[in-house]
Amino acid sequence: MRYVKILFNYVLRDIPIHFINILTALLPNHLVTNRLKGLLMEPFFGKCGKRLQIGRGVIINNPQNLYIGNDCYISHYCYIQAKGNVTLEDNVIIGPMSVIASSNHIIENGIVTNKGESKPISIGKGTWCGGHVVISAGITIGKSVVVGAGAVVTRDINDNEMVIGVPAKPKVRKFNDE
Repeated sequence: MRYVKILFNYVLRDIPIHFINILTALLPNHLVTNRLKGLLMEPFFGKCGKRLQIGRGVIINNPQNLYIGNDCYISHYCYIQAKGNVTLEDNVIIGPMSVIASSNHIIENGIVTNKGESKPISIGKGTWCGGHVVISAGITIGKSVVVGAGAVVTRDINDNEMVIGVPAKPKVRKFNDE
């Protein structure tokens, strides 16, 4: 029964998203085409808010486990692996060439296996992840966070923080507009 569900999701969710990428590959990376791609991919996600933008070359695996709020933007050439559930709250921006992976390989007897352990990722409202950011499985990023370009997020981040580096560490507390 598990394999039937996997095949069902592959045929009815994964393949259409990759087909949309093929059909739109020659279109420029622009607000109009990014919104069009978001609109075309929307039905294949677990949940999707309004005005989603998806840039050129974005790869999304397990889209049925991706939950997206309103006014989100996933920039060009990002990779999202949502096996363990990925949630992007309202107004989340994911910079170009970023990786969000909600599962890790399991190591048995010192050998990396092709088995995986999935853990959810949650990115809070109003968070901006710069380009080339990597977010590991099991991470919760708070609201109004700035994740600096090239950061590797390996632990949870509190609201209103700016983090940078490998691994990502808090640098400054952001001002809250409210």
